[in-house]
Amino acid sequence: MNLAMRKIILDVDTGSDDAVAIMTAILSRELELLGVTTVHGNLPLPYTTDNTMRVMDFMKSKIPVYQGCPYPLVQDLTPGRRVNADEVKHDTIIDGKVVAVHEKELPLPPAVSGVQEEHAVPWLWRTLKYANEKITLIPVGAMTNIATVLRMDPTVAEHIDEIICMGGGIHVHNRSYRSETNFYNDPEAAKIMLNCGVKVTVVTLDATHSSWFGYEEVNELRRIGTKEAEFAAQMLYHRIYAANLIGARAEKKSALHDVLAVCAAIDPSVLTDVRHESCDVDIGGHIADGALMVSSRYRYSRPENPTYIAYQADRDKLFAMLCRYLARGEKITGEGKTLGGEN
Repeated sequence: MNLAMRKIILDVDTGSDDAVAIMTAILSRELELLGVTTVHGNLPLPYTTDNTMRVMDFMKSKIPVYQGCPYPLVQDLTPGRRVNADEVKHDTIIDGKVVAVHEKELPLPPAVSGVQEEHAVPWLWRTLKYANEKITLIPVGAMTNIATVLRMDPTVAEHIDEIICMGGGIHVHNRSYRSETNFYNDPEAAKIMLNCGVKVTVVTLDATHSSWFGYEEVNELRRIGTKEAEFAAQMLYHRIYAANLIGARAEKKSALHDVLAVCAAIDPSVLTDVRHESCDVDIGGHIADGALMVSSRYRYSRPENPTYIAYQADRDKLFAMLCRYLARGEKITGEGKTLGGEN
């Protein structure tokens, strides 16, 4: 094993972009993926776990997967708290079929492998507590697993090199008027993570939407000729098509949000506007529940919480990195499956 490889743990709520992030981490030669933990988020936990195992089997990976927390820490204990986003959200049904950016089941064969018997939280605690080298955590779903470990034993923070999370939005939001999905799905967990004293790099929606891709990139991925690139192209195509169909955006583009967090762990320069700022998360349960709030006026005023907010990313570098890693996958022989796209 290359000792220079950065040791990471990926915490996922596997839908479409998580799937590509997992493949990227596995195919990278700069990262040593110690394990994958699953959490509620894009979908309920049984689906995020099953989808994760489908990706791991697709990759023929033996990296262990641990199922984590099915619910937020306390958010759903207050009746009506989620009304500002969840209870006004309805499935979009077109031609009798539910259309969603994150489908309940990824279009991969059912998983044959199973998750580990141990729950994600004690595994995370044990792995961090007795680590010989510091480990980087990359949570790209709700931060419930990470927050639970930090509350259970705050000393494990001493063994965390950095937390690179995908979450929050300063000027861009996707769950309510002020919140991003991962922070909204467990605001208290996000707050605990940001206040743990470890360096946290927040890969916001601002950064991911500054580096999104369109149908041209779908076709470029297809031309790579590996099964991993073909599947990534399928996920990107679906994200663009579904978002347009349900009216989430007018542009024929989509971000592969979680991939940016993984690539930032490999090469931080893929994030081009990163600011050391004081921040907090709204946990009030009202219209701004889960909102990431940043104060530039008090920059550097909280050195005990070294938080770095990513506002922009290098789109071309991100796509080049993604293509490079996906090209290391298994070559497609014969006639590969074709995907839809713009003519």
